Amino acid sequence: MKPGTIIKLPDGRIGTICWHHADGYGGVWGEYHFQVERDFDDNFPSPVFMLREKSAEGILRKYHPDIECVGTEYERMEAPDERAEA
Repeated sequence: MKPGTIIKLPDGRIGTICWHHADGYGGVWGEYHFQVERDFDDNFPSPVFMLREKSAEGILRKYHPDIECVGTEYERMEAPDERAEA
């Protein structure tokens, strides 16, 4: 999944992916249209949620105290390359 991809969770919340690392994908709430020149780097905001099972939250909070694990189910609404074509 590319940085700037907009997703919708089953509970209706919408977020934008801004993080991908060994611990998974993370994002911020709301729709953001990041200027993506290349892959993920330090120019993106810190994630406030992770696409991980709730059981991983305790481990991740050692490094990110306010992180919320929201599960792994989501709908991809829009990717950055789709916006460029529109």
